[in-house]
Amino acid sequence: MTLPPLVEICIVVATLAVVAIAVAAVRAMRRVEKMTDQFANLSGEIHLWVGQAGELTREAREAVAAAGAVIAPIRRVADRFEILGERVAGLSGAVLGEIEGPIHSAVAVIRGVRSVTGYFLDRWSHRSGGGRAATNGEPDHPAAQDRTETSVIHGRPQENS
Repeated sequence: MTLPPLVEICIVVATLAVVAIAVAAVRAMRRVEKMTDQFANLSGEIHLWVGQAGELTREAREAVAAAGAVIAPIRRVADRFEILGERVAGLSGAVLGEIEGPIHSAVAVIRGVRSVTGYFLDRWSHRSGGGRAATNGEPDHPAAQDRTETSVIHGRPQENS
């Protein structure tokens, strides 16, 4: 039995088509296999990343917990310093209130003593030098001629002689 040539050509073309489809299917299967391997690798990497992200999240939670444990004592210390600062301010205000008056009085007494001492030293220098200490011993000096100077001690004029 012989087949007509047209049928033989069709059988050859169909066979070639089946072979081409088989080759294309094999290539497609290889590509699918490569993509499957890449997805497997990617899923492995994603699994590692998820593990690392979980570890990072755990460490972050531990750090926040540790910070919370540290912040509470620091806050208590700051509150204690605030109370201490208020007490020190009150104490220093009380101390200043108590010593301010006596200090002003002591300063006034020191000024008075200086004024009186200066007055007596001035009078003593005029008497011991015969009034010529400021005139270099010259009787005609204008300071020697004007012996009626007045000085003020405690608001009262005093006449020098």
